[in-house]
Amino acid sequence: MLVLISDLHLTDETTANNVNPEAFELLGSDILEVAARRGAREIHLVLLGDILDLVRTDYWHRTPVPMARRPWGGTLDRRTGMNVDRNATRDQFHAVLAGILATPAAAALGTTLAALAAGPVPFQATYVVGNHDRVLWNFPSLQESVRAAWPAVTSVAHAYQSAEYAVLARHGHEWDENTHGWQFRRRVLVPNENVDRFAAVTYETMAIGEVVTAELMSGLVFHAVDQGAPAALVEQLRDVNNLRPLLDVFAWLEWIGGVGDREHRRMLHESLRRALDGLLESSLAREWDRLATDFLVSGDLVDRLQQARAVLIGPDFESFHGRVEALKRLQRLIPSLMPAQDGLLTGARSEAVFGQGPDAGGIHRVIYGHTHRARHEYLAGRPDGTARMYINTGTFLPLITRAADSRTFASALQMTMVYVYRGDEDTQRKRPGTSSLDIWNGTRHKLYV
Repeated sequence: MLVLISDLHLTDETTANNVNPEAFELLGSDILEVAARRGAREIHLVLLGDILDLVRTDYWHRTPVPMARRPWGGTLDRRTGMNVDRNATRDQFHAVLAGILATPAAAALGTTLAALAAGPVPFQATYVVGNHDRVLWNFPSLQESVRAAWPAVTSVAHAYQSAEYAVLARHGHEWDENTHGWQFRRRVLVPNENVDRFAAVTYETMAIGEVVTAELMSGLVFHAVDQGAPAALVEQLRDVNNLRPLLDVFAWLEWIGGVGDREHRRMLHESLRRALDGLLESSLAREWDRLATDFLVSGDLVDRLQQARAVLIGPDFESFHGRVEALKRLQRLIPSLMPAQDGLLTGARSEAVFGQGPDAGGIHRVIYGHTHRARHEYLAGRPDGTARMYINTGTFLPLITRAADSRTFASALQMTMVYVYRGDEDTQRKRPGTSSLDIWNGTRHKLYV
């Protein structure tokens, strides 16, 4: 039995709230119950990326680390896009990882993994690297720290593929130009390099999305705290990384700022200014800006953020509403300023293939995470009942999204698990030799104290 989950985003909790540790007790109990009921011969848990979040932290602001010494500052390595001071960068990420592994949520996940490993069914766990934990590729010592904390993790990989389960699983950020360094590497760092999207070296290259998380999203929280923002406002800001799509952050800030007093709005405005300036000051942002030089027609994410900075940061937050509305109008006029479309479905179509011949296998199910939106799509079917599918494992975190009225926002807790059974499992009334699948998407809307 194959079990896939993703996007837990366990952090050091300085700028975000972790998944409730009880979720992992529920996960472990459910896996064991399903294994017994379905006659599982094995349990293979695939942690499908962004399980650990090594950039969602105020570490670089709090310490403080000067921009020139941050992983995305100073002189950049032309291979990785990170600071050439490799030892300092490694030590900084080790400090962040130590903070994450010390949290109750990380400890609870470790306890669940250990309980599954000690259970009645043979168990193994594979950690597939995503974009928020991408630096595990750069520094093997980080992988060693993860394995020391979670001994049940037997391998770290950039993908998982199995003919028995007819599955190919990746984190999915490989199809998101802002979170995978492939294009950045081959167009800017190593021009015209002939390297595949899925080549191991591409996973070594930092992408702008990591800097956005550390400098803009986490910076918002840090700068608000630094100005003495009230606890209730800071708590709202701690959810900013759960917002999708990313560029809705400006409308969301305007929305939550509209209910506070003038001083709170001023704090939000100043926090946004500092966070945006920190992001745009980074060496990686300046280099990333070379990906697309036409500002108005084909601008990259840095161009979009520069445009947002120019439009939004006025003299005070009182004029912020009008400026957000101006940005919306500009987005409608200039498509390059709109949030990038989800390219994962297109990627799944290219990776899901039936085998040749009536009895041949192939990759029937392509499973990604990354978007935080649980979904499944049938890409193609055959008269024998088999189908090619794209499945997204969603997240265990809340998802903040714009409401249908286009003006306000709402969120709910989620929990998504995917179970895949090989031919000799889940055999009741099943066609012999075929694999089968369960997808469980849970959503809870509840206001907690």
